[in-house]
Amino acid sequence: MLGYKGLSKPGIVNEDCHKRNFQGKIEYPPRMEALEESTEARLAFPQGNCIGEANQGLTGEPETRHPMETVCPIRLNCVVEEGRLRLQPDNLPEQFKIIDTKSGNCLGTVRQPAGSTHQVELFFGKGGFMGLITSPHGARYFALPGSTVQVQGTELSLEGCALNANPAKKPAGKRSVTPQSHTTQATILGAGLATRFERISGDSTQYSKPAVPLAGDKSVIECIANGLVSHGFSQLIVNTYFKPESLKAGLARSHARQISYIDESEPSGTAGGLRKMLLDERYAGFLDKTKPLLVVQGDSVTDASFSELMEAHMASNALVTLGCQEVAAKDVDKFGIIVTDRSGADGQSGRIIGFQEKPKAEEAKSRLGNTGFYIFSPQAYPVIQQVYIGLLKQAQEKAKAEGKAIPAEVTLDFANDLFPAILKLSQAQPELGAFWAQAVDGYWSDIGNPVQYLESIHDLYAGKVDIPLPEEREKYYRDGVVFWEGAAEIAEWEGASLKGNVVVALPFVS
Repeated sequence: MLGYKGLSKPGIVNEDCHKRNFQGKIEYPPRMEALEESTEARLAFPQGNCIGEANQGLTGEPETRHPMETVCPIRLNCVVEEGRLRLQPDNLPEQFKIIDTKSGNCLGTVRQPAGSTHQVELFFGKGGFMGLITSPHGARYFALPGSTVQVQGTELSLEGCALNANPAKKPAGKRSVTPQSHTTQATILGAGLATRFERISGDSTQYSKPAVPLAGDKSVIECIANGLVSHGFSQLIVNTYFKPESLKAGLARSHARQISYIDESEPSGTAGGLRKMLLDERYAGFLDKTKPLLVVQGDSVTDASFSELMEAHMASNALVTLGCQEVAAKDVDKFGIIVTDRSGADGQSGRIIGFQEKPKAEEAKSRLGNTGFYIFSPQAYPVIQQVYIGLLKQAQEKAKAEGKAIPAEVTLDFANDLFPAILKLSQAQPELGAFWAQAVDGYWSDIGNPVQYLESIHDLYAGKVDIPLPEEREKYYRDGVVFWEGAAEIAEWEGASLKGNVVVALPFVS
């Protein structure tokens, strides 16, 4: 079977070779339609509302899986089945091309013999274009542009360039670590939906993004936890929401001495977990309010020194410190940019004077990218409470004025809510402490989309990241192809031929 799913207004992968194939940024989900000779499927990009023009001629209505994802139309004898649009293999040609009708470029080819038991799907979402072959034996073969998957007669080949590991700023090695001693508490943010990372996480594999394997069978969040422990942060607080079982399974094997979970029933914002530690009596014992707290994003691949970051925070007498790292000028539009007064000893770090959200290169006032590493002093906790209470009061007053239900809670976001308020407060009352940005050394990447995930793994196995690798490396990484635990054995048994940007996954089983 061949299916197609998409997200509204997706971006694409940022590799130049992929951009040539896609002819720039694609703003709307495509549709597929058969040519008269039934040898090509065309991807069309409507210049309007994707639900409307793209629905013309569609059999059945698109259905919504969750608010962030809409099933988009396909035109190859498609039917709606269990919330998905699927194609019936008996009505398809054995081999056809996938064409971008906007540029006329071929995006790839699909070959699937009649009677095949392998399911083929194409996805176009916030994380870009990818294909998936699901075998009857459970393996998921994810193909990104620049890859070919052949398995038992079924073949999916997507145009593009094979990824190369990005040059590291400096070769990683076993760095000596002197753990900081100011606090033992850190929180890892693990509650995001990760829409840019689907399908590698989500329903296809039953993994949350922080729980996907990184170094052999060790997950991203397990590697983060072990790194934190090596820097003296042995008591971890983790908030969860999406597919929490997979996340907890990895953390259960980590070196952390104590892990406390904030299990959220609905998203509460990037700072929602921190707010709950401060204001929700259910989690009152999680945070020692006399000690600083380190916050780390749950999708970070890093060997940064959290101890050095903490020491810089203490030395600058900061109210709040944000970790940052210089990014290439051509990449500033991919990051939240921090602007400082450059008063730090390194000429980059300093008091924060402003922010820019993914600015154009010519408009960027800085090249310091926000790493998602934050430190809050005890003096900052009342500020967080005040900001949240103010936001809640505003929302309640607005709801009352509009005759709507009065909310008991509102979301709280670091970038949109907390940091602007802290910036304003630190400028008005400098005696409270600095709002500081500290440049960090070492490797840092976030696996925001599947391409970044593969790039990080390439760097890891190239020795550019100080994260321990598995002894049996070929079980997990061969010729640039990534295998999750147990997937290599199934791929070998099925006689799979894999080239380029491929991830072979198995679904999480609790």
